[in-house]
Amino acid sequence: MAPPDTTAVSAATAALGPWLGRALEVGGGIIPALRALGAELSPRRRAAWEELCETLAAGDASRASRALEHDPDTWIPLLTAAAPGATTGDGASEAAFLARAVDVVVTEETKSRWWLPLVYPFLVTLLAVAVTSFLALLVVPEFEKILSDFGMRLPLITEALIGFSHFLREGWGALLAAAAVATALWLTAGRWWPSWLRLPGGRFAQSGRFARFAADLLAAEVPQPVAFAVASHAVDPQHRMTAADEPPRWLSATVRHALDGTMTAATRVRLLDRIATCHDLRLAASRSWLSWCLGPVAVFVTGLLVFLMVLALFMPLIKLLTDLS
Repeated sequence: MAPPDTTAVSAATAALGPWLGRALEVGGGIIPALRALGAELSPRRRAAWEELCETLAAGDASRASRALEHDPDTWIPLLTAAAPGATTGDGASEAAFLARAVDVVVTEETKSRWWLPLVYPFLVTLLAVAVTSFLALLVVPEFEKILSDFGMRLPLITEALIGFSHFLREGWGALLAAAAVATALWLTAGRWWPSWLRLPGGRFAQSGRFARFAADLLAAEVPQPVAFAVASHAVDPQHRMTAADEPPRWLSATVRHALDGTMTAATRVRLLDRIATCHDLRLAASRSWLSWCLGPVAVFVTGLLVFLMVLALFMPLIKLLTDLS
């Protein structure tokens, strides 16, 4: 894959210099309020927010430009409060900047809890692994000794369970290494997986972020070509959208219409903002099966595994007792 055009991207970001300058000016005057807002955040988000406050306090435009490329979800919304005409000391600009900062905090804190629906199925799966490992590593070997003393022919399901127990006891290191490698590949190369291996709603997520960024930049009266270039690069660093380019393939049809349709600037901003909200809702709906489906499936699989293992252990004993009687 070709590397991104960093020169063009930097030029587009540099065009935001006046907006970044006003953001540094307005935000720099309310650092205590911003630090108080950051004190309520989680430790991970608090560190990023403290970096924002330090950048605003330093008033360094080049540092702010690098921060925007690194953390567009925080910086781009703040530019809306730094539109032309925003000045320090009038109270309104500072209030608008602080209001946008609160919106950023609420949005980021909500997005950072995307994993909460996965907690229940994860805990159930962890319990299933723990119970299966306990039975296979501690219980099955004892039953194997008892059954071998009788020299009886074992059912196929019991032989399979004993073989599985031997595999866990002898190959647990290779199993853990394979699991670690698979997890690392999933995290580092996830963007190149085929669509059926990814979480659903990826296109909604990308299109929604682009629409939100574009709406914020256009609302701040950033020129449309610059706004689209910065928004596309913020969503996908490998892509920089220009007027001569085809829109990214991940853009939804509604976002394409909002970009190409003939309408006033204010209408385009409102439309992009509504589309972003709609895509966020569709993304949440497309991933709702994670909590509604995975939990019951995990419970069913756990119960089935335990049932099969108990059945495999007691079938020979039942047969033995039947023969003795």
